[in-house]
Amino acid sequence: MKKLCSYIFVMAFAAFANAQIVVIDPGHGYGATTSDNPDGRTATEIETSLDVGLRTRTLIQNSCAWAVHMTRTTNLNGWISVNQRATMSNNWNADRFLSIHCNAGGGTGTETFYCTYDDTTTAPDIAFSQKIQADMVSYGSWANRRCVEDNSFLAYHLGVLRYSSATGCLNEIGFVDTAADAAKLTSTTWRANFAQAYFNALKSNLNLTCSATPAPGAFSLTLTPECSGTSTRIRLNWTTSANATSYDIYRNGALYASGITGTQYTNTVVTSGTSYSYYVKAKNAGATQTTNSNGTLSGVAPTCPPGSFTITATPTCSGSTSAINLTWTASANATSYDIYRNGNLYAPDLTTTSFLNTYLITAGSTYTYYIKAKNSAGTINNSNGTLSVTAISCAKEEEGSDSVVSNDAKLKVYPNPTDGLVSIELNNLSVNKMEVLIVDVNGKMVYEKSFKMTNGQAPETINVSILAKGVYVMRITADYQEFIRKIVKN
Repeated sequence: MKKLCSYIFVMAFAAFANAQIVVIDPGHGYGATTSDNPDGRTATEIETSLDVGLRTRTLIQNSCAWAVHMTRTTNLNGWISVNQRATMSNNWNADRFLSIHCNAGGGTGTETFYCTYDDTTTAPDIAFSQKIQADMVSYGSWANRRCVEDNSFLAYHLGVLRYSSATGCLNEIGFVDTAADAAKLTSTTWRANFAQAYFNALKSNLNLTCSATPAPGAFSLTLTPECSGTSTRIRLNWTTSANATSYDIYRNGALYASGITGTQYTNTVVTSGTSYSYYVKAKNAGATQTTNSNGTLSGVAPTCPPGSFTITATPTCSGSTSAINLTWTASANATSYDIYRNGNLYAPDLTTTSFLNTYLITAGSTYTYYIKAKNSAGTINNSNGTLSVTAISCAKEEEGSDSVVSNDAKLKVYPNPTDGLVSIELNNLSVNKMEVLIVDVNGKMVYEKSFKMTNGQAPETINVSILAKGVYVMRITADYQEFIRKIVKN
């Protein structure tokens, strides 16, 4: 039983030890602009402290299972008070607090301060500060100025240390106003060394080797709305994340695709004109996942051009009227179609896939047709080119008569011209069904209705008030007989 308890204690201690919380506090910062400098510090100090802090965080995240927090992650809009920084550390329940600064006043070298105000035990702060100082001297090749309690040298307590509950210290890396020091402070190579000093000191002071799986590294995402033929899609590409074994894609804030092993994903299940947002998380066997560094990206799925289609043109009869019947296959993405007859636009903005051309069709004459499918992204002509077709004769004769049935005496349309209501009168005709079709001068159908006849009588009136002013052709089919009338709408 004692062995079991000891084993549980050891495992619990190991889990606790690896779950350390480190707070990195890059000093000072700007307000909204670089001229907004509440503490009046140099750009070298403000920007060096942040860069070294971020590098230290990356080293921890890539090698350790600790939680690491930053009191600021930007230079602009990065300034917060020392009390706020201490409060943030306390709210995060920090185990170690490292405040990063640069010195001024014409000296050289590095120095570290700790605060024992209100401490019941001072040894942890002293040990941590001494390790930070020693490693910064070694990795930074600095002169060793001092490692002391703040009030003993400065004659006051540093607020960021005094009000923080964690074991902590404040390190002044080097002097911004000494040329040799300043050259090292602004060097990316030396900044990497300073971060390594902090990282090694933290590992040593926490007595951890950081053998956990390192977190995936930083990476960035790009988003490209595009068309593949007639299909709309959004393509995602991202740079490789170090240590990552796979990636998860989030769309509109929710997990959308997981376990992606490459660095590209094409989202084809999208609707043109709709906006989608994406971010990507890199992951591995460790507990920490890394989100793409450039945040959530949004894009609108594009409208793609109309797709290929074919047409047929067939000579036919509409009653006794010669006609050309056009039909076509649907064009993907098309919102409407334009018909061209004899090289000129004839009927625009059709939303169906058929059209009966009856206007000004003469038997024996040849007509050419092609059609354009269109949408907001462009147009495309039917793939089988311009078709030629010759109209056939469709004249019918009435039984026992040599006259064509569609004569003025048997059907009257009035008033003509009309302001809106048109009457149809049948003389000496008894029919069961009548169909009325009205087309404009371009051959586009603008009115169609069927009537069941009562006692063989035509409907009293047809309301065409919604039609624009102009000339129209009315085709009236009464059972097997067809009548063509021109009407004028005022």
